[in-house]
Amino acid sequence: MPRPSAPLLSRDQIAAAALSQIDETGGLSLPRVAATLNVSVSSIYHHFPSGREGVIEGIRGLLSREVPSPLDQNLDWRQYTEQWAHRYRSGFARHPHLVPLLTLQTVTAPETVASYEALAAVLRRAGFAPEDLLHAVSVLDCFILGSALDASAPLDVWADSGDPESALSAAIAATRAQPGDRAQRSFEIGLGLLLTGLAQLIK
Repeated sequence: MPRPSAPLLSRDQIAAAALSQIDETGGLSLPRVAATLNVSVSSIYHHFPSGREGVIEGIRGLLSREVPSPLDQNLDWRQYTEQWAHRYRSGFARHPHLVPLLTLQTVTAPETVASYEALAAVLRRAGFAPEDLLHAVSVLDCFILGSALDASAPLDVWADSGDPESALSAAIAATRAQPGDRAQRSFEIGLGLLLTGLAQLIK
């Protein structure tokens, strides 16, 4: 029997099926991914020898490629970082169950590493010293991932006690009266404060 002219399975197909499973169940089972694709588990290991870890990195790379075209490296560092943060938060917010899995392992997906390298290059040119730069990237990363989880939080994150003297209840009522997305507004405020704070590291 002649071999098929095109591969029956690809890394992207596996990553997409795994991502769909994570979105649906909050977990990742390679046997279930294999069943969904009607292939053997060994076929997945053929494409991802490291198994589960490799599949998760495949998903990370898949999401990185979904980010729009590269940002302009000539932008001011603050403008660049702001746009970078918006793009990554948007991508992660669509897949909140994936976020905890991504934080458990080293980033190796080439597409993702390239994106962080581009950010690091912009920050270095702006005057961030090597001993501060990775911390700046880590702080941004933690904030973006946390904000992505917040995007899928309930409309009312905190229960309203109804106490007229409660500062929290007053804040809840005031926020409910504001137009737009509460989580998005929180992200905008936090990002602005974060960038202002990071500017103090520029030497």
